[in-house]
Amino acid sequence: MGALKRLLIALLLVLVAPAFSLAQSEQVSAQPKIPELDDITISPSRNELVMMPGAVKTVVVKLIYTSVSGKAEPTRVFAYPGDWSLSRDGKMGFYKPGTIANSACAWLTYSPIEDTIMPGNTHAIRVTISVPADAKPGDHLAVLFVEPRGDNLKIAQNQKQVRMKFRLASIFYIMVPALTRKPSLENLKAEAGENAVVVTPTFKNQGNSHVRPACSIKVVDQAGVIVAEVSNVELLPVLALSEIDLPVKVDVSLGEGVYQVRCRVDFGYGEVTEGQTDLIVRSKPGKDAHNN
Repeated sequence: MGALKRLLIALLLVLVAPAFSLAQSEQVSAQPKIPELDDITISPSRNELVMMPGAVKTVVVKLIYTSVSGKAEPTRVFAYPGDWSLSRDGKMGFYKPGTIANSACAWLTYSPIEDTIMPGNTHAIRVTISVPADAKPGDHLAVLFVEPRGDNLKIAQNQKQVRMKFRLASIFYIMVPALTRKPSLENLKAEAGENAVVVTPTFKNQGNSHVRPACSIKVVDQAGVIVAEVSNVELLPVLALSEIDLPVKVDVSLGEGVYQVRCRVDFGYGEVTEGQTDLIVRSKPGKDAHNN
């Protein structure tokens, strides 16, 4: 009887801006061993471009194919545009081009649309952004995706087979002056668990351009002693004309008592705001903790 083939699955998580591309490698082999992973990344994962109405600019997005195993094969990929946004709870959503009101997909042209990328090489995609003369001020968003073609896998009996699955993304902010940023800290909530306090500031941005808050948090007991703190935690952006909850985890195990949670937010361009809330921790902090 021939050797029994076993399926080994490996997951490769590729972070883009954030974070956010999944690469999977499936390998069929006669020997049950963990497959070596090869890495395909995209750079830059974020493009922030200030452009006047009527302006044209070309940037280069690179696909970097690093071969660690020495067994990587050429991969046929294709590029396509899409819209993106962030939900109230901070989750990134992707949509068809032209779905969101401030989509910039129609402004993007790119080449090549399809290419074969080779292990050990860097491949360039030239992206040209053409801003209409009547473009409205503010942020206009788009994303360029890169995926492998489905016909990369050649099916052959009694032969090792490799199938690469991934979706890489390079996101675009096309920022058309005059830009306004009007962020505010709307609410602050704190919840205590057994080993951490989760502090959730709610941000609102009434401007037409995004902001990138950095958050510093202190947990103070009734004696005024700082029992836990984190500094300059970079959060997800607060998009134009949006409201979002961005939780921050503070590792600490609190005993029963009343604490004050202080939050200082730097929006990155000289605008700083502060907030605070009380946190009551009862005998079972994982279940009964809440804030006034």
